[in-house]
Amino acid sequence: MKGETVARVTLWLLWSLWTLACLVLLLGAAANHLASRTQTLPFVLRPGATAEITVYRFIDDRLRLRLRHADDGTDVASNPELRLRAETPTDRVDFRAEARVGAADPDITRTLASVAPDRFTAFYFGYGRRDALPRGRSWLRLTVLEVDPALAGRAASVDLLPPMDVLKLTDLDYLWLWPFFFWQPVGLLLLIAGGGLATASIALRRWQPRPRAR
Repeated sequence: MKGETVARVTLWLLWSLWTLACLVLLLGAAANHLASRTQTLPFVLRPGATAEITVYRFIDDRLRLRLRHADDGTDVASNPELRLRAETPTDRVDFRAEARVGAADPDITRTLASVAPDRFTAFYFGYGRRDALPRGRSWLRLTVLEVDPALAGRAASVDLLPPMDVLKLTDLDYLWLWPFFFWQPVGLLLLIAGGGLATASIALRRWQPRPRAR
């Protein structure tokens, strides 16, 4: 009887730890998804055009923006002028489309750097203030200020890059979330452990001590 009690208590503790591990994995995987998700704002390249999205951040974050538009057929060395204004609950920054990045097939990708009087400062602080995106639920609104005639009227999109990426950490404040990129193998291990605990629980329930001889 004493051995059965010890086994039941041990199983209860193991089930509790297993449930806690599953809960941590579930919350961590969801938080990792939010922190590594790239959000896209589609709009038309014409002065006054706007686009807005809702943003969630766990820590005050900076703006990381990337422009995408269809190949305009112009020379690869040319970079048609484009200026955007980014507004958040705590910041308002003007951005300029920089040189093309990578191949132009199927879309052209261009970085967006903040406009500042000093060129070195604009490059170094190209993402705007660090607290441009406050912690929690906020919003980001983009407005087209100026656009080169070669791009006017074209469909485009701006990617709001996440603070985390699969191959690198954009922000070290999110280091605690990086292990949850591997939630699938951990989930498989927990599934196997849960199967073992379930088997042990069923075996313990069916097990009955032999009656003592009279």
